[in-house]
Amino acid sequence: MIWESWYWKKPLLEMADRLREFKVTANLNDERLAQIERDIFIGFYSVRKLIETITKVTDATKSMQVQVGWHPNQKHVNWRNNHKLDELYDLNTLNKEIRGIVFVCGRIIHSFIFTPVMDDSGLAAILFTSDTDKQKKLYSLEVDNIIQIFERVGNDDPTEIIWQRDPTTGEERTLVK
Repeated sequence: MIWESWYWKKPLLEMADRLREFKVTANLNDERLAQIERDIFIGFYSVRKLIETITKVTDATKSMQVQVGWHPNQKHVNWRNNHKLDELYDLNTLNKEIRGIVFVCGRIIHSFIFTPVMDDSGLAAILFTSDTDKQKKLYSLEVDNIIQIFERVGNDDPTEIIWQRDPTTGEERTLVK
């Protein structure tokens, strides 16, 4: 359980700032690439932990939807070939779908494949897939979307918490605004 959420939210905002810098840094060395990996893994773990708490972020943030791209699988994926993305997935075909934030967090945290995507300016996106989805899809998430997610969760401070009990079923319900 997270007691004081600011100590989880502040690093998310710092990670968003670093990712914004890496977005416009053309020559990222190994140390910076490792920092990107740490920021994204720890960031999405933090997002999921904050969402799993009852009162640390609003219900609107907990139900946030994220647009992800995906490339269809072409060939069997295993630990010996998971670095050959251009052979395993059709990188020329990019489909799009909307997924809940919890789904995205889980796929990144439990990724079987994870790699940053660079363009001429710097960090552009990440490619990832979980052990569950590796034979189906390789997901893509743009760095701007990651920054937006980290900032939204990092700046989300609920102002109202309503606790109710259904008089018929006795079921508890908490609304966070």
